[in-house]
Amino acid sequence: MQLPFELQSAIDEIVEKTNPTVLKRAREGLTQDYRSGGTSLFNDEAKRLAYLSARMPATFAAVHKALQNIPFLSGHVLDLGAGPGTASWAIADLFPLVNQFTLIEKSSDAISLGQALAKNHPLLQQAKWTQQSLGTAQIPCADAAILSYVLNELSDSATLIEQCWQAVPLLIIVEPGTPKGFHLIRKVRQQLIDLKAHLIAPCPHAFACPIQGGDWCHFSARVERTRLHRLIKEGSLGYEDEKFSYLIASKIPGSQFSGRIIRHPLKNSGHVRLTLCSNSGKIEEKTVTRKSTEFYRKARDADWGDSF
Repeated sequence: MQLPFELQSAIDEIVEKTNPTVLKRAREGLTQDYRSGGTSLFNDEAKRLAYLSARMPATFAAVHKALQNIPFLSGHVLDLGAGPGTASWAIADLFPLVNQFTLIEKSSDAISLGQALAKNHPLLQQAKWTQQSLGTAQIPCADAAILSYVLNELSDSATLIEQCWQAVPLLIIVEPGTPKGFHLIRKVRQQLIDLKAHLIAPCPHAFACPIQGGDWCHFSARVERTRLHRLIKEGSLGYEDEKFSYLIASKIPGSQFSGRIIRHPLKNSGHVRLTLCSNSGKIEEKTVTRKSTEFYRKARDADWGDSF
């Protein structure tokens, strides 16, 4: 996928006068910050610009793909730990009936960057920004809230999740598709189940998570790289795959489905092998043959992360 034209144009305008070599070095520093768990990336101008060029597209793609599991969203959305508003851009792109955004972010530099990006967007330029740490913020009532690549920065995610659940009927959480990211998602999943939440995606059940040990549940989103993106990441490919884990929970039941494809389907001549997290609460290996005409066609078209 590509970034929305308005977002890509805003990024290009902001970074156009910066030397690519400076962005490349800053991107390397940004990578080290992520690996070490640093949370001050927006305090450095070069790193902010490197984030726009190299990280924001991948994060947008992951959030965008997770959000596609929500059939409908309207009204007022909270973007918590918003950074420069990446998740809000994804929501605005997918759900035209969302008409109000409130973004809570502790970094004034990130807020300034987000406002600069949104200056030509008819809705996001009107968004309300609040500078506050999520540890001390009062979560306002809204129609939905999203926590995108945020929980890994918090020492106490459970309290925030409970506050969010009291304030909104729909909660969306996206984390990096790493063992640590999935561990956070799995912990929040159980907390929300205990709070009587209905799991919308990716889980087809509310039993104990069957993925244990060294394995982890994650998915992938592909985003096209711009020329500058390839340059500062020294990448030869014209695209990048972002691995992510996510959870969507609602106070209202969603549509039922029998399973989620949690590995790349193995598509062979005459049959497709699928690894599913099924609504029985177990991991199942399913082989769909050409004899099952309707299911075979669906399996041939299916991708990692789809419901089945």
